[in-house]
Amino acid sequence: MKIIIPAICLIVVSMSAQADWKESLSTGWSSVKNSSSELYTDLTGEEGEVTQALSTLSAARQKSISSWDKMEDRFADIIEVKGEKDQAPESAFFKKDKANYQDDIDALLGDVYGILNDDIVKEASNSIVQIDSTILAFQKKASQQKSKSVILIGEDKKEALKKQQQYEDDIAEYQHNREKMIEAVQIRLDEFGTELSFEQVEALLVRVNADDILAMTTIFPVIGEIASSFAKITATSGEDLNNAKKYYSMYVVLLELQLYIQERYIADLKYKYIPRIDELQNKQNNLIKTTKNEMRKASSKHKKSYSLNLKSQNTTLKAIKLYKVSMQQDLSNMSKAHRLLVEDYTLAVNTLNTVTMSSQVSNLISDSSQLFDTIMALQAPELVPFNNIQMQKEFSVLTDKIK
Repeated sequence: MKIIIPAICLIVVSMSAQADWKESLSTGWSSVKNSSSELYTDLTGEEGEVTQALSTLSAARQKSISSWDKMEDRFADIIEVKGEKDQAPESAFFKKDKANYQDDIDALLGDVYGILNDDIVKEASNSIVQIDSTILAFQKKASQQKSKSVILIGEDKKEALKKQQQYEDDIAEYQHNREKMIEAVQIRLDEFGTELSFEQVEALLVRVNADDILAMTTIFPVIGEIASSFAKITATSGEDLNNAKKYYSMYVVLLELQLYIQERYIADLKYKYIPRIDELQNKQNNLIKTTKNEMRKASSKHKKSYSLNLKSQNTTLKAIKLYKVSMQQDLSNMSKAHRLLVEDYTLAVNTLNTVTMSSQVSNLISDSSQLFDTIMALQAPELVPFNNIQMQKEFSVLTDKIK
């Protein structure tokens, strides 16, 4: 699905501002690292290699430093494409129009998203998905051997029980590895400033939107670190308006990146996840209705089995409804956070197009740190631990179906 940044994101600054943006990219982050001795002294060696001092910084600050070279190239491309988009027609048959250029900008923002997405969290999350799939497969095989052992006798029965035990041992080992992966995610999120219990992390990881939430939880603090650095550099530039515009224009790009991430997530919730849950809920309601009808017609011999089926189906329906409520709450929270960021972005673009003193620009960027905290709090989902194993399994199965 193509994500379209809303109208305010399509505002293009004047050509002189575009020139400032391009110039800032060649010197921006180098200036941040070299000029702000408080933040970056002794971070790099003579050949630019990161020294041990880097390991003493927060995960977000480490990521902001180690990722900037790759981000810088994309930002330069974004600014160039924005300049071309400004000159393009609203619509055209034989050449690119504004919408085509916006697609290119979205693709570049997607690249930056990928660069900033934390590899440790992403790999641990992917491992947990694979482990869960393997555990389900072994549970099925163990159940099959258990069923076979009931009707078998002698050596065949022993062999079936032996295989069942082997599968159960494998399950236990995978469960242990799963716990280690959850702990790894928990520790890494804590390094980015988000403290969650083991149970909360586990509840998060079985959700269909887990990857999106994890990415935002690790990416937004990095954006905040970069913006904070820009504010400090701008504050030290006195009343140099050229420097003020350089660093503030880069801050505006960071806001566009946040908007892009939020809008992509909102679109997934509205047009992919929630509709899929509605579809599953309708199917489950129909199944329950069918089961009730068949149970009324069934003989007393079969009513108990229908009753057990109905109980299981109602548990699944309950899980679906909880899942939908969770998704709807995520959508509501993210929409609120997006509205706050839209207001800040609108002001940022207006400020960039206005001749301002660097002290005012610095204060505006600094004030955004509080906004970032508010946005992060709004975006954080309510992670209620599962009160039973069955509900956790239902969520895991539903996640696969929604995907």
